[in-house]
Amino acid sequence: MNKYLLILWFPAILTGWSGKLSAQTGTYSAVNLLPDESYQTVTGFGASLAFYENWLTAHPKKAEIYDVIFRELSLDILRVRNTFDYENTMIGRVKEFYEAARKSLGKPIDVMVTSWGPPAYLKSNNSVSNGGTLKYSGSGGRVTFRYDEFARWWSRSLDNYISNGIFPAYISIQNEPDWKASYESCLLKPSETITATDTVAGYNKALAAVYDTLAKRSVRPRILGPECIGIGYNAVENYVNALDISKLDGIAHHLYHGADETDPYISDNFTKVGKFRPEVPHFQTEYSRGEWFPLAGVIYKTFNDENAVAYFFWDLIWDNGGLVDLDFPWDSNRWSNPKGYTRTKQFYVFRQF
Repeated sequence: MNKYLLILWFPAILTGWSGKLSAQTGTYSAVNLLPDESYQTVTGFGASLAFYENWLTAHPKKAEIYDVIFRELSLDILRVRNTFDYENTMIGRVKEFYEAARKSLGKPIDVMVTSWGPPAYLKSNNSVSNGGTLKYSGSGGRVTFRYDEFARWWSRSLDNYISNGIFPAYISIQNEPDWKASYESCLLKPSETITATDTVAGYNKALAAVYDTLAKRSVRPRILGPECIGIGYNAVENYVNALDISKLDGIAHHLYHGADETDPYISDNFTKVGKFRPEVPHFQTEYSRGEWFPLAGVIYKTFNDENAVAYFFWDLIWDNGGLVDLDFPWDSNRWSNPKGYTRTKQFYVFRQF
């Protein structure tokens, strides 16, 4: 291992009777640099284009905005929603984003496709929204969830992406499986829960079905998961311990609990999660709470304490927020900025890293 000696000299400055500054003494410190000692290989920085996709495709200044969010940020990974079979106009928008990123960056961007929830016909509540779980049937005292159909839906989704010239580098089978949201969502417990009051599919079995189905393809994307909502309450550990870790290419999570957006340095959860299955790369795939200054601390803690290989900001573009704040694209009279968009303080913090 190579060692380099870095000499730092700190002169003591004194002011004489003449009022001039002069260096009187010096102290020295030796620092060993160990360039051969590595901690993690950083995959990159990502962000999501989610729920405001049509604002961007409709914006009169979108060509400028694409250069801002892709080239200026040097974005590595773009996270998008999988809405196959229920919002079929989405693929056209994602194709536009993908081609704009390639033009702006001068190379293809890695795409991460996440399901916020499968189509209504695969949901127990017959709705893409309001929680629910995978559809199931009962017979002879047994409950059977439609894992195989869910896996086939994922395979057909990838066929749709590929037919549009998009080759996802990563997928996540379910966004925040531990959160019942009024918008698109689908509950999956770490393992099947079947009681008199609760019937919920298991993330572990859903993952196994998707993995086994995609393994038959000549090329498959890397699978990240479980994308639970935070790193508190042993959420990451509970989900991962229940599944076959060989079916995950990376452990992914969000930070909506277990991290303090006002003072990220007080949380020990980054270190705790980082020590859990450290042989598997860790990805932080969604977060945007807090002001610009603590954001720098959250990113630092994710890379340094957790030893994560990637950090994703939630809202790449948004209305009244995000890395780029978009004004209403359909009426320039409502714009707060002559350009119709504003780089936020968070944009510059994210860009710094």
